[in-house]
Amino acid sequence: MAIVSKAIKECFRKDEEHITSTDFYRSGKMLGRGAFGKVNLGMHKLTRKLVALKTINKEFLSEEKQKLKVMHEVSLLLNMRHSYVVKLYETFETKRHIILCMELCAGGDLLNYVRKRRKLDESVAKVLFKQIIMGIGYIHSKSILHRDIKLDNILLDGKGTVKIADFGVSKLVKKGEVMHEQCGTPAYIAPEIIRDKGYSGFKADIWSAGVVLYAMLYGTVPFKANNMSDLHKLIMKARYNLKDEISESKLPLPESCTRSSAAAVGA
Repeated sequence: MAIVSKAIKECFRKDEEHITSTDFYRSGKMLGRGAFGKVNLGMHKLTRKLVALKTINKEFLSEEKQKLKVMHEVSLLLNMRHSYVVKLYETFETKRHIILCMELCAGGDLLNYVRKRRKLDESVAKVLFKQIIMGIGYIHSKSILHRDIKLDNILLDGKGTVKIADFGVSKLVKKGEVMHEQCGTPAYIAPEIIRDKGYSGFKADIWSAGVVLYAMLYGTVPFKANNMSDLHKLIMKARYNLKDEISESKLPLPESCTRSSAAAVGA
């Protein structure tokens, strides 16, 4: 703590922006491991705020394409601040690693949350889905198409609040732009992407959100097949089953949620 305080005071004295280093944080237990590195529980030594420290090994970013993907996600997250989108507080580097200091999502991801319960009660799913739609509405208001909305990429904080994460394949969309990239997770992917004739706007995320809602209520995704070709046919025809135990009631949503939903779909 003394080292951190001294570093900050020195920067103020010289009228310079302070440079964060590993000295500013205490790293704790590992929370998870990904393709490029790991995530540890961290604590800022001065504020004592708990965070998630995502450590990316630079050796895994040997290709320029991989580096650009990481930097693209960082640039998007740094420009977003919303209750239902995971926050990136700051980034810093060591000789071997790029470290992302992120909001701690102690509740894990929605996939494991649903699996532990097999499926969710409608009342719980309704609250979570409202947050998901409002988060997506905000993301779209920033001209960003997420392109990989799924249970795995929706995190929960310690209070059970939704935090949309993983913007690795997201796209900053220009007005009227037509996209052709085949992005997303097979069971969640929108038909216009599968059609491979170009897609525009932000509606692909709304389709994926619908798959998330179905998975929360039924404990499984609506489209399943033994091979990719059959899966694509089911998605293109929108063939799925609705069981009787799910109600058809349409309760009015709060005005703020309605505005966000309309903005997300209309965009």
